[in-house]
Amino acid sequence: MKRRTIQVSSWGTAALVHLVAYLCLAALVKFSAPFSVDRAARDFFQGIQDIAAGWVIRGWAIFGDWRILTVMLILASLVLSRGIKRDFLLFFLLALGGGGALGQLSKVMVGRLRPGDPRFGFPSGHTLAAMVTVIGLLYFAYRSGLLRRPLGVAGSAAGGVFIVLGVGISRMYTDSHWLTDVIGGILLGGAAAAGTVLALERRQVVHGSQFMVQGPAAGNPESRSMNPEPSTMNPQASTLNPKRLD
Repeated sequence: MKRRTIQVSSWGTAALVHLVAYLCLAALVKFSAPFSVDRAARDFFQGIQDIAAGWVIRGWAIFGDWRILTVMLILASLVLSRGIKRDFLLFFLLALGGGGALGQLSKVMVGRLRPGDPRFGFPSGHTLAAMVTVIGLLYFAYRSGLLRRPLGVAGSAAGGVFIVLGVGISRMYTDSHWLTDVIGGILLGGAAAAGTVLALERRQVVHGSQFMVQGPAAGNPESRSMNPEPSTMNPQASTLNPKRLD
């Protein structure tokens, strides 16, 4: 219980840090023209359009496509146990759905246009979706026991970072987003994912606390061990012989 409480605190901190950073960036973007770093990144990617691996970079955005991710996640849920499957689907419903809704709202409120498109672009929805998916898959892989060794956790996390950055690079390579759009998608996706995990972990803590207070159901042997009979608490009551009356 103590370990899970620490995890809840860590996820809460992560969600708060990502959200505050996102709001600060959104405020800067709203009241500023594209930054010099945005223009420098755009010039760089426009200058490498003819590289041989260009088709790979363009196609990498598939890992942030909401429709494809939805199908992949539904298929992945089929191999999970019932208890984890419920939280798995709930996580992606809340994190992807809620994060996507917040992203669309931010696009309208911030009002920044894409570099090569008159549509609103902050934050990058593909990058947001990729961030949520990677965090969710890592979380449930660890929770289900698939990831336990530090080397496996580190390798999987590095692979997740590679996927998310690849999606962001793909969106800049196709001139669909500015660099700060991609950073905004990462921050908002991290906030949505960490906030959803926080809600799931808090529910586990509350459920565990209620179980400890109420005890197991009647008829369970543990209920007798948690509520011992008076004779068990005072063994002398059954060993002392009554005094004889003269």
